[in-house]
This record gives sequence, C-alpha cells and structure tokens, in this order.
Amino acid sequence: MLKFKSFLKKLPKIPSYLIGLLSIKLHDFLWSTKNNATGAFDLNKFEIFLKDIGVKDGSTLFVHSSWAELKTSKFSCSELINFLVRYLGNKGTLAMPAYPMDQTGDKIFNVKKTPSAAGLLTEVFRRYPKVKRSINLNHSVCALGLNADYLVGEHNLSETAWDTYSPYSKLGKIEDTWILGLGVGHRLKIATPLHCVDSVLWKEVPYFNKLFKQKICYKYIDENQNKGSHCYWSRKGQIYTPKLAKYFSKDELIELEIEGVQIYAIKAATLINKATSLALSGKTMYIWPLPFPWLFTKKKL
Repeated sequence: MLKFKSFLKKLPKIPSYLIGLLSIKLHDFLWSTKNNATGAFDLNKFEIFLKDIGVKDGSTLFVHSSWAELKTSKFSCSELINFLVRYLGNKGTLAMPAYPMDQTGDKIFNVKKTPSAAGLLTEVFRRYPKVKRSINLNHSVCALGLNADYLVGEHNLSETAWDTYSPYSKLGKIEDTWILGLGVGHRLKIATPLHCVDSVLWKEVPYFNKLFKQKICYKYIDENQNKGSHCYWSRKGQIYTPKLAKYFSKDELIELEIEGVQIYAIKAATLINKATSLALSGKTMYIWPLPFPWLFTKKKL
C-alpha cells in the first residue's frame, strides 16, 4: 500500500479544471436533453406536479433554477415566484441560492444590494418584498416565509458554507422540506445541499479535509447597515453526481420532464442524510482529488 501511494505521488498532476470540464461534458452527454422545451410548460402543469409529489401548503421549498431552460415557458419570473409564495401559504417557506459573482473577498458583501449570480429567477426573488438573505460570500441564500429567519440567521458564523450554521444544513432539519430543480438537469447535477456532506465530515474524514485548504476573509454590510467581517474555508474538488444519484431510489429522487423541461425533487433530509451515510462507506460524488477508499476512514484529525 505504501509503495502504491508513493507511486501515485510521482504521477504528473492533471489540472483540476480539466477534470471538471470533462465531468460536465459527460453529464450533459449522458443525462441532459438539449433544446427540448416545447414552450407549453405552464403554472397549471407545475401545480399538478407539486401536488402529485406531496409538496403542499406549509412545506418548505428550496429551488434551483435555470431561466435559460424556463424562458420559453408560459410565465415570468415574478409570476412563478408569486405562484410559489401563494402555493406554500403563510406557514410555508420559499428559498433559493443567492451567491454573488465576485467571491475574492476584495469587495464588501452587501446583503441588501449585492446581486445574486445563481440565475435570473434568484435575482428577482432577492428583490422580492420581505425576502431575507444570509450573510455568506461563498453561498448566500434568500428565503421568505415562516422558516426564513431560522434558515438565514447564522450563516455568517459558518466555517464552511454548508455546515450546521448554514441554511443548507438547516433545510434537512425542517420537516416537509423539498429540494427542487427546474431546468438544471437530472442525476443531482445541481443540488447544493450535497455539500453538507463535505462540511459535516471535513474535520473527521481525511478525504473531505483535503477539499478545504484555503481560508477567505471578507467584510459585509447586514440588512441594518451594520458592518462586520467573516472568514470561511473555500472548497476545492471536482464532482460527477451520477456516481451518487444511482444510490437513490425513484421514490426518493423524483425525475421527469414536463414539456421538455427537466425537473427533479427530493426531500432535503433524505438527500443530506443518505449522502452522508454513503460517504462514510466511501461512496461520493467526487472524482477529483481521486477518492481512494483509505481516505474515507473516519478519524479525528
């Protein structure tokens, strides 16, 4: 074993970005449809889907979206958000990612003004009345509804963007919480709460510890115009999510197309808890750094 590890260290290093590019191309080739949207996807069809899978009044819904795939549908960003807010009701919560484009730490993160780079729908939602936003340069979240304050309130305390203080981890602790993907692909191609696995295990599992080696500090302005600062550990590594998606049943990971738009849904607790359990047995979405089995032995570092 020691000789094999020594041999690996002598191999030429492959650029990480190249591994990432290849994984994206492979995912698109095997699992994505191209230009298949008919333009007939409307809110009535979407409502039927939500009811069929069990999303209801009072549910919490975290939405990943690609407006490039949704733009031919029969609704605007504002109409979709208005529909979801009404559908979830007074006891429900709607949340979306709202991370900024510039994550170098050179600019001040203004929780009320810094635009979201997570897609057009998320930027429209960020500006929606009474929406709350978490303070986190790496992976900020916007939320509206009963659980909004709970979700976003402690993100500036996170050591990583997805640890127990984060909205992503808290999604898994709220009953009847769903992760929903609209036009972002299948096989968990975009499912940010999966990074809760990295953040839960990075201090105990050697492989995940390898992913967090750079600390970034930045300044922020909160919703009350108070100034502060926050530091977090930035994640490195390349993923290929079909490696992990295959372990979820069709009842757990619901995937379909509505008028050519790829949609998926999964309970947040199911996604996070099962992915964490799989990681402890060496099953991960990561392909780079190479996920050798001996790196997944849980121990205190």
